[in-house]
Amino acid sequence: MTDTQSSAAGPPPNAGSIHLLTLVMVTSALFLTLRNLPSMADAGLKMLFFNSVAAFAFLIPVALVSAELATGWPKNSIYHWVCAAYGPRFGFLASWLQWAQSLFGMTSILAYMAATFAYVFKPDLADDQLFVVGIVIIVYWLATLANMRGMRLSGMISTICVSLGVLFPILVLVVLGILYLVSGGHNHLVWSNDLSSWIPKPNDKIVLLMFLNIIFGYVGVEVSAAHARDVRNVHRTYPLAIFLAAFIGFTLTLAGGFVVAVVLPEKDIDVVSGVVRAFAAFGDHFKLGWLLPAAALLVALGAAGQVSTWIIGPVKGLFAVALAGDLPSVFQRTNKAGVPRNLLYTQAGIFSLIAITILFFPDLDSAFMILTTIAVLLYSIMYCMMFSTAIYLRYKAPHVKRPYRIPGGTIGIWLVSGVGLITLLACFFIAFIPPPELRFMSSWTFMAMLFGLTLVVLIIPLLIFWLRRRTRYHGK
Repeated sequence: MTDTQSSAAGPPPNAGSIHLLTLVMVTSALFLTLRNLPSMADAGLKMLFFNSVAAFAFLIPVALVSAELATGWPKNSIYHWVCAAYGPRFGFLASWLQWAQSLFGMTSILAYMAATFAYVFKPDLADDQLFVVGIVIIVYWLATLANMRGMRLSGMISTICVSLGVLFPILVLVVLGILYLVSGGHNHLVWSNDLSSWIPKPNDKIVLLMFLNIIFGYVGVEVSAAHARDVRNVHRTYPLAIFLAAFIGFTLTLAGGFVVAVVLPEKDIDVVSGVVRAFAAFGDHFKLGWLLPAAALLVALGAAGQVSTWIIGPVKGLFAVALAGDLPSVFQRTNKAGVPRNLLYTQAGIFSLIAITILFFPDLDSAFMILTTIAVLLYSIMYCMMFSTAIYLRYKAPHVKRPYRIPGGTIGIWLVSGVGLITLLACFFIAFIPPPELRFMSSWTFMAMLFGLTLVVLIIPLLIFWLRRRTRYHGK
């Protein structure tokens, strides 16, 4: 396919190519995954508390702020929003953080997908790091090539994968859970009227880490704003799609978490294989030997679809940076479908290098934990920038038309964004708490490594921005 050089305004958008259902599925694919269910189940009866707090302290604020910013500045998501508030340097930083965390986060999600896929034909391979890394890299490159065909194909992939790999398995899980209890299956979720069984103690570090896992099971809602220019009737469709996706995510994640907690004893609830173990338990109970491999295949499909959606979203922010001249001009090039081809290939190459680091961890759980924690730290900073942007633009650009505006005027925007800011600042510091499973390094090494990596990721875009501006200045 022949490359074309983008104009200053970028490739012509595929106006009206995304309808409500497609946008709901694309948005859902960004954060809705069965990978969240074991974290819910591990919380026991406290999952209702955790899920409700996650919804009101994070999911709803992100949805509301994204809807206002995307309809007021419907270009390329976080980059243009932060640019409008704080200028291109910080717009670049925000877009870079969203993109960088996706590399670490998608590595852990694909590792989860590969381990799940192993249950289709040989469960022992779920712990084989070489197998997992191979599957991770192959699937990511295949998804990258699929995204080269444009948003129409990407949206179709998201719709199919979310429907068959997330929504259908969760519904099946819920139905099986009901039949399991009706048929006399043992309920491992012990019911209690004791308030301490429902409300966690805030000074327990295990509780804080559990809260962090559940919060970051909902990240990514705002990434779909990168497609705002392609949405038909964006001012009406985008806010509706965001709220529908948020409602679907909240309801299904909670229902699925309860089912996993019912069918599995606490010791068998594992963040990587918890869902397939739940299907295995149902298969044993109902004498359905085919259930485990079939469910594993669908769950893996859902995770692959989530990654496919993430591949193109954050890159659109970096593409906007390239068009502004703050990345080398080679990254301005697009193919005939208007896709930033060079950026996608570069992203896939960097991702492959990060995936290879899994081989240097003592086991998959350790790799999963470290990669996910790095993503949490980077994303926490970006979300803080997004919430502060929403507040600042109410003062800096009060007359910009916002077809969707957070209700309540000044109090409303401060309340919603303020709750989000406090939540993400708390998440940032909680992420530095060493988890109990950490055995291959000391707590101080763990914290120093996280701090150092976060600092490096923050410095790189600022250095690139300074060098590009300096080169352009002296070149005149």
